Amino acid sequence: MEDNPVRAVDFVATAGAWSWFGLTLLVFDPVLRVARMLGAEPMDRAVGVMCRVLGGSIRAGLGRLELEGLENVPPQGSYIVVCNHQSLVESFLPFWLLRHLRPRYIAKRALGRWIPAISFNLRRGGHCLIDRADREGALAAIAELGRRVDSGEVSAFIFPEGTRSADGRMNPFKPAGLATLLRTAPQAAILPMVVHGGNHVFPRGFPRVRAWSTVRVQFMPVLERGDSDVEETVERIRQALTGRFAELEARFGAPLD
Repeated sequence: MEDNPVRAVDFVATAGAWSWFGLTLLVFDPVLRVARMLGAEPMDRAVGVMCRVLGGSIRAGLGRLELEGLENVPPQGSYIVVCNHQSLVESFLPFWLLRHLRPRYIAKRALGRWIPAISFNLRRGGHCLIDRADREGALAAIAELGRRVDSGEVSAFIFPEGTRSADGRMNPFKPAGLATLLRTAPQAAILPMVVHGGNHVFPRGFPRVRAWSTVRVQFMPVLERGDSDVEETVERIRQALTGRFAELEARFGAPLD
C-alpha cells in the first residue's frame, strides 16, 4: 500500500467502507445477543445476515466483489476450510458464503473482547479462541475444534499463515494448527479458498481503502485426504493455495500493483 499514491477518491472510499463496516457491527451487536438467547441456529442465521451486509462495505468503498468456484462449495457436511489471509474480508465473507457448513474460526483471544458483534460471536458462537503465547493451550483448543469437525457438528476455518499478510502476498505456512486439525479430524476433507485484492479494501495496519479495487474470492475443488499422511496433506494444501494465488497474480497483478 505504501507504494501507491494517495488519491482524493481514496478518502471517499475509505470513509464509505469503514462507515458501512462500523455501523453494521453496531446495529447487529444487539441483534446477535437476542438471537443467541433463542439458540445456536438463530444466532448462526443472524451472523450470516450480518456478514452478507458487511459484504456491502466493499461496494461502499467503491470496489467490487467477484466470486468464482461456488460450484465447488459442498451443499452440506463438515470440512476444514483453509484460506490465505490478506485483510478483514476473510473474517466476514465466509460466514455469508459458507454459513450452511457452520464454519467456526480459529482466532486470537484478544478479538473476543472489544469489537461490537464480532467479539460476541467469537465468544458465544462456539469459535476457537487461542492465546498465541500459550502454544500448548492453543493446540489443545484447536484439537477440540478438530474433534467437533470429526463428529460432524461444525466446519473449521483456519488461516495457516497465522496472521494477515502485511503486503497482500502469502506468508509462509505455520503448520502446527492445521496439522492438529488434520490429526483430530482424520476423515474431514479440505475446502481451499483463495482471496486476492482484499488488502486493497481492509489492509492490515493501514486504514486507507483503494477505490475501484476488486476483491476476488475463489473456491477450489474439495481436496480429499486419500492415503496422505498429515505432513503430506499440509504440503498438498500449501501447494494448492500458493499455486492458485500465483495464478491470480499472473492474471490480475501482484497485490501492491
